Amino acid sequence: MSKIYKIHPAIGFARLGNHPNAFFVGPESPGASGKEIAQDDSESDVKLYKDGGLIKRQAARFRVYEYETDISGNLNLVGEVKVDQAQIEWRVDLVNRKAALDHSPATGHPSGPRNLNVTDRSTLIIRASQPHSVSGRKQQGPEFHGSFLGKEVYLGELRTDNFGRLLVFGGRGLSESVPAGADLPEFANNDGWHDDVSDGPVTATLSFAGQPPLAVHQPAWVVVAPPDFAPGVNGIVTLYEVALQAAIDKGMRTPDPKPSFSRHIKPIIERAVNLRWVNNWSRWNAFVPLQWNLLADTTNASAALRKSLGTRMMNPGLRDFVVPAYLSEYIQQWINSDFLNDLNNPIPAESEPTNLDSSALQACVGAGFFPGIESSITLRDKDIYVEPFRLNHVNVAKVFPGCLTEIMAVPWQADFNDCEGGIWWPSQRPDIAMLDRNGIPASQADWANPISDHQGMVDNAQRLGFIVPAAVGPNTVFVEGERDPTLNRV
Repeated sequence: MSKIYKIHPAIGFARLGNHPNAFFVGPESPGASGKEIAQDDSESDVKLYKDGGLIKRQAARFRVYEYETDISGNLNLVGEVKVDQAQIEWRVDLVNRKAALDHSPATGHPSGPRNLNVTDRSTLIIRASQPHSVSGRKQQGPEFHGSFLGKEVYLGELRTDNFGRLLVFGGRGLSESVPAGADLPEFANNDGWHDDVSDGPVTATLSFAGQPPLAVHQPAWVVVAPPDFAPGVNGIVTLYEVALQAAIDKGMRTPDPKPSFSRHIKPIIERAVNLRWVNNWSRWNAFVPLQWNLLADTTNASAALRKSLGTRMMNPGLRDFVVPAYLSEYIQQWINSDFLNDLNNPIPAESEPTNLDSSALQACVGAGFFPGIESSITLRDKDIYVEPFRLNHVNVAKVFPGCLTEIMAVPWQADFNDCEGGIWWPSQRPDIAMLDRNGIPASQADWANPISDHQGMVDNAQRLGFIVPAAVGPNTVFVEGERDPTLNRV
């Protein structure tokens, strides 16, 4: 028997914010909103995403877990390794390669060669001189500073919590041009511009008393993405489904012969119908109230409803929307009554590492990769994974610091502006907002109004509001909050 050490989540996500101090930790369990850490180290669910009108950064938190192989070669979870058991030295490399992109990722993809007039391509890559490290309990680690065409750019910093877990913070949401004042003619490729998103590897070295240092066997990855302005609303397809399809394509996972209604179908229905709060009220509210007993019924009594809703989930009216093959088959099986009605059965509990991996990915958009939000078509490539949801750091041709964000729009705010009109990814960049919990849908408004161009979004994105849950009697609705009151709609 041998011990194996892994970092979870396998891919973690931090998000930009312009508040100098306030932050929260991203979702770590299914359906969670994330956690705020108080001065006494107590943790509570995040309720507000701004403090004093400024956006809190979302930190990505990483942990080390010990596994043990048995005599049959099976890998069994032992538990988390904390700072009182071993010294954990974390090491991270954050890189932004957007401006140095020198190729088109795929036929028809909107991103393409950028800044071809710049001969020294290294001046376009924003990266600290070396990876940074942090170790110990409640430590303030180093900051990541790189440069873009000679201008200094801050990409984030490292910290640890009270248990020695790693906290990775991204940038401040600052996008600028060199020289200042350059035009922003496109949504994806703007020469002379940079932003402060990034991605890169997360590794760790363990030092147990009386033993030589040991490098963690399976490292992780971190992505720094724009804010999620509707954190309680997820896309119909998330990055979890995208990565799971890659695992299936590589032969590392096998779909169930029949989908489970509770585990496979019900979550998709909930995500789809929740789009009514941020996208198209009439399209999705037509299925409310959700008749769960009928939707889980395998008889002909529910056939028409299953077909109507299933067809709408497969064709939701969003652009560049692709349902992973296994999920498409699940939905079709549900439409055809070939599924398990386990609505009233308890859902099997998952391990903490499994929940960390899945929750991080489920909070991110997995469709509308044109080019996307947190990541792009790169995560569809089965060859970048060493195991389900975990990147293969040895495949340096495809997996390298900055690889997951390099084909994203530069700056991200330009894409945010153009992805309006209810056809892209409203679960992160809302199209509509309900302004009054007691006036739905009469209080519906254009979320981004009055912003109307790329520069306007660069200047004002962080003044926009967040779509958050609110109680109306026994029901939960989603309404806009925390919008800068001086950003008046016209």
